Amino acid sequence: MILHDTASAVIEKNGKFLLVKRANKPNKGYWAIPGGHVDEGESIYQAAMREMKEEVGDIKLDKKLALIFIHDVGIGHCHKCHVFLGKPAGKVRAGSDAAKIGWFTLEQMKKMNMTQYTVRIFNELYLKKV
Repeated sequence: MILHDTASAVIEKNGKFLLVKRANKPNKGYWAIPGGHVDEGESIYQAAMREMKEEVGDIKLDKKLALIFIHDVGIGHCHKCHVFLGKPAGKVRAGSDAAKIGWFTLEQMKKMNMTQYTVRIFNELYLKKV
């Protein structure tokens, strides 16, 4: 079994959440929260900050984790997903991994093609608020 650590963030501003439309496999064309794999020697927080800078720009992240869970990627391959909460701290723009970015309400997200891990994150963090 392969298990990779990943670091992601739910970025909120004025009741809307920042999502990236994935430009590459896996899940090309699906909307997701920004994030990616933790590199060797990085802390989970360092990886989250690096991924935010690469994918969406200048983001301020809480240092406390909001959620940790394991999700299936494929047969024999799982990700241990570490999720932080954050806010924009400057210019937000689509990085090289994103076809585009956008700000969406929870209601808007209900009608979008989103990755299964993103759906799980929003259900676990915001289900009681929907």
